[in-house]
Amino acid sequence: MSFLSSSGIAHATTEQSSAYRKFVIYYGWYSDAEGRLGPDIDRIIRSKPEYVVSPYFTSTGLVNLSPQVTAKFRDSGIGILVYIATGNAGRSLDSVFSEIKTGIEAGANGVMLDEVAMLHQNWQVDHYEKIYDYVKSFGTDKIVVANPGSILVSESVMSVSDIVCFEHQWRLASALDWFSKYPPERFMGISSNDIAGVMGYSVDGDLATRDTVEAWQCGVGYHYATDAYTRLPSWFEGYQEELGDFVISGAKLGELFVKTIDTEGNEIEGLWIEARKDGRTVATGFSPAKFMLPEGGYQLFASDYQNFVFSKWQDGGSLPQHSVTASESEPVETTAVYQNDQMELHIQSFDLSGKEIKGVNVSVFQDGVSVAEGKTPLQLKLPIGTYTISASSSKYYKFDHWSDGSTANATTITMRQDTKVLAYFGSAVDSKLGSLDCDADFKGDVAESMLRDGVFGAMLELHMRKSLSGMAC
Repeated sequence: MSFLSSSGIAHATTEQSSAYRKFVIYYGWYSDAEGRLGPDIDRIIRSKPEYVVSPYFTSTGLVNLSPQVTAKFRDSGIGILVYIATGNAGRSLDSVFSEIKTGIEAGANGVMLDEVAMLHQNWQVDHYEKIYDYVKSFGTDKIVVANPGSILVSESVMSVSDIVCFEHQWRLASALDWFSKYPPERFMGISSNDIAGVMGYSVDGDLATRDTVEAWQCGVGYHYATDAYTRLPSWFEGYQEELGDFVISGAKLGELFVKTIDTEGNEIEGLWIEARKDGRTVATGFSPAKFMLPEGGYQLFASDYQNFVFSKWQDGGSLPQHSVTASESEPVETTAVYQNDQMELHIQSFDLSGKEIKGVNVSVFQDGVSVAEGKTPLQLKLPIGTYTISASSSKYYKFDHWSDGSTANATTITMRQDTKVLAYFGSAVDSKLGSLDCDADFKGDVAESMLRDGVFGAMLELHMRKSLSGMAC
């Protein structure tokens, strides 16, 4: 069981349950081969994180966390968590214990256990429980961070660590059924480019603050954004300065609550809301969204989604952006009103002579997913958006072109109003009827009978037409 009664985490929890925490990961070297300190240690100290995570040794076997380094961090009130790789429970306990002992005796305040197994088996839980107990044998105030780097880890990880790091999967953590049982200071997340494409975007100075504040808002108490783990990014100082207003020490927080409804007053859930300050996004969430932000002025942005189109703010204003003021003394609630618009799509099919054909198969897709299919003429009610319509050739009709001239059998349209789409087909029976002295309407009726009723129906149509007109067909 995690023991936090005398740890820094427990102390912070009693003072402020919604603490926002800063930490820094730095796997680079603090000094050169001659022991001269580089500039990065002072850059980290000026940012005033609660913890810095670093390896004890450099890759060449030199001591990274030298007495000079640990003293500078200690005198600045910054805790050191020594990096320990555990090899998904495959590394021997003796080896792990030796590295822990070396780091803590050098002045570290705890450990960051990396490559933590998913703990789906009892022996894995036992393995990390032994590591946890060993760290605590140096003092119950020593911190254990477990980094499985995944939300697939078992809840058992909470009993063998003080903080769990989901690394780049921190956005998914709130989906865990056990996540809400624990305070934010039990969780940690990271946004970085250390693994190419892992975030789905490139982390830079503009996105770093957004990610950290978003993590704090969704219940991940510790978050750090960087380019690579082995160096500080060029935008480190700007990022840390922007976080200054949000760090729990000295910040007075006001509550902003944003609801979304339709024009009939029915609540809509799941629409994207952004809070911005001085042109930068500082908090995001899905409606109904609650933001805890430092006192001051903000702009809320309400986004359209599919058939839900922003109409107005209930307390005034028809633009998607809305100015509000966060105050510690009184929560602010505002409501965005949306139109739930659906447009009519009418799909018809014709032969090349302009005669309407009925019964041609058509399909409608959005983002590669089928949303409707049927036979022409087809009428649908669809949300505003972009769709792909596919028309199928048949045994008796071969697709030729769309009304816009496109000859591909699939066409893309954007629905912003009622829309009519026409598909044109050449008759596949022309080669059989073309030599007969029959007009185009006659051929079309025979072809349509084939499409609708098969060959037998077409024979009846042919016989009937021949009887009525006396044609020698």
